[in-house]
Amino acid sequence: MALTLTRTRTQTTLTKLAQKLGEVKGELAFVDEWLAEAGAPVELARRRTLLEQQATALTTTLHLFDPELDVDQVAALDGWRKLYRARTDKALRNKYAQSHVVGRTH
Repeated sequence: MALTLTRTRTQTTLTKLAQKLGEVKGELAFVDEWLAEAGAPVELARRRTLLEQQATALTTTLHLFDPELDVDQVAALDGWRKLYRARTDKALRNKYAQSHVVGRTH
């Protein structure tokens, strides 16, 4: 019984870590797309660096749980957008900028 419980907990943890990595990848793609545009806030570069660090940490942690896991197969997810409760891309950018560009962190 204990072995099964341990496997279940490990699988749950792997799932949550992979989901978080997917969300970080999704947010990173959003930031990269925005940075590629003319007039993008230069402060986004700091947020991008933080997201890259988070992705690296999550990748390392996933490899500790399962060394054979191919983290490149984890797709970018949009779950991170829910925090901002924005219906349009323009509203999302405004709320994102308020949270990360104006000096506040989340």
